[in-house]
Amino acid sequence: MKKQSVYFRVVNKLSLRTIIVIPVFLILLFSSTLSYFQIENFVNEYSAKVIATNQVRITNHIYDHLDDYFEIPETVNKFNAILAKNKQLNLQDERLLGKILLNEVNSNTSIDYAYFANADGGIVSSGLYQGTNRISYTEDLKAGAFKIYEADEDGNILNYIKSVENFDPRTRSWYAKANEDGKAYWTDVYSGAQEDILGMSTSYPLISPNGEKLGVFGTDILLDQMSEFLKTIEITENGVVCLVDEKGLIVASSTSEKPFKDMDGAQVRLAAIESKNAVIREGYNTINNEYNHFFYEEIKAPIKVMGEDYYYSFSKYSHNDKINWNLMIAIPRDDLVGDIELLFFKFSIIFFTVALLILIAYIFISRWILKPIIFLNSRVNQMANDNWGVQIETERSDELGQLTRSFNSMSVKLRDYLMMVNDKQKELEEVNASLEEIVYERTKELELLSITDSLTNLYNKRYLMENLTQNIQISKRYNETFSIVIFDIDHFKKVNDTYGHIEGDVTLREVSNFLSSRVRAVDVLGRYGGEEFMIIMANTELDEAYIAAERYRDELSKLVIGSKNIKITISGGVAEYRTGESLLDIVNRADSNLYKAKKSGRNKVIK
Repeated sequence: MKKQSVYFRVVNKLSLRTIIVIPVFLILLFSSTLSYFQIENFVNEYSAKVIATNQVRITNHIYDHLDDYFEIPETVNKFNAILAKNKQLNLQDERLLGKILLNEVNSNTSIDYAYFANADGGIVSSGLYQGTNRISYTEDLKAGAFKIYEADEDGNILNYIKSVENFDPRTRSWYAKANEDGKAYWTDVYSGAQEDILGMSTSYPLISPNGEKLGVFGTDILLDQMSEFLKTIEITENGVVCLVDEKGLIVASSTSEKPFKDMDGAQVRLAAIESKNAVIREGYNTINNEYNHFFYEEIKAPIKVMGEDYYYSFSKYSHNDKINWNLMIAIPRDDLVGDIELLFFKFSIIFFTVALLILIAYIFISRWILKPIIFLNSRVNQMANDNWGVQIETERSDELGQLTRSFNSMSVKLRDYLMMVNDKQKELEEVNASLEEIVYERTKELELLSITDSLTNLYNKRYLMENLTQNIQISKRYNETFSIVIFDIDHFKKVNDTYGHIEGDVTLREVSNFLSSRVRAVDVLGRYGGEEFMIIMANTELDEAYIAAERYRDELSKLVIGSKNIKITISGGVAEYRTGESLLDIVNRADSNLYKAKKSGRNKVIK
């Protein structure tokens, strides 16, 4: 009890400001000491996170660029094949085709050459060689002498350069593999024929609608552009990026080293483990020795190079399972940690200085600052009671004056924000209206699905009957006639039994596609049932409908279907609408004529 009295007597002699300052001083001292001892641990953890984040960012950036780089030549080949298949690209005029291909090269910086080779061994090739436009082709687009010309930017021939005798592109891998597989093909990385530059080729086959192999479109890309791109990536001052193929050979890097080495006077591709750049060489040596393979999904490892710590990241890049490379990113620890350690050293000094200044300032201004803070607090309470926009008059120019003006600004902004919220509410209502419109559109799509046959994408029987009803009503009102044709595939069960139901489905789709491409825009084509199809021909008399149906039957009998080369015939029945008939009357008459066609030998149309 006596000790407690002494304690209170001592405390009572101290001012309130002193009582507050002492714990503040102790807190600042404790936090400063703790921060100092945590700096080193924080630096290491932060550095690792920064480097990992940097490596992920760089990896994603490079992968995105590579995807774009490879997709452009693939897209050009597929686009040319589509144009040729649709007869929008003349493959017989070598000079005109050369101009078109040269324009594609000049329009796409990632493409060095574009070319087309046909099944006769003829080829047309356009591209850039050491800054000069070139167009080359074989005479009459057949295998033989391959003549090379200089051309202007518009593809006009300027000068004859030289000729390569007995040139046959069909022996090249880009032609043979694409033609054999029937899909896009990428070659391995190869050395330039006339200069020390790495390149790749991609090709795409041209196949006619009936399955005939007509040729191959191809494009070449030079990989020196990839090295130039890697040099532009912001890593760190001494960071290194390198791409390596499945054989461990360098494709591109951010260094100035060429991906070749001299061997007996010849330029041979350089392996990563033979690079003169120590960062590349030691990184891949370590991965090769420890993992015995370059290609793993992801490897992150610290590796010491010439006494310096590097953070390495190895990851696998794959493009459509056709190109598989390894990406290495190496960042020196000192490039980041050195700056971070200096930064935190400065931060420590600033922290201790600021802590001391805070303590001194608090001693002198604690009482002086208290009164205006209380006043400011009262205004905050008013805002808490929904008095938004409240203002405080002040003529002070010091920090409290600035704080007061900040409070006034905040109060106005809060008021404006509430008004904005109301405006946003109105916008949400408008968005809801837009969503209703989208729901309406989706409903229309579902309605379309309900009237469409899922196998052939033609109208189904339900829609055909509805359309027939409409045509009968129009005929009654405007005295217009119309006709219908019902087709049935002859011996379709034999197709299923012989080739299987999958080929049967292919047959139905091919017949559907054939009829769709022949009927008029005003006609309605649908799948009436199983292997039966119906065509509703508006404003068409019986003889006209019969002529059209007979033409369809004749052309379809010449069609070769699917990989099994299936040939089929169809029988048909035609009927013209008669005044006063019902829907079932006209359908039954057409069906009866179809039955007569079947009974009298099939592969005919009866009206």
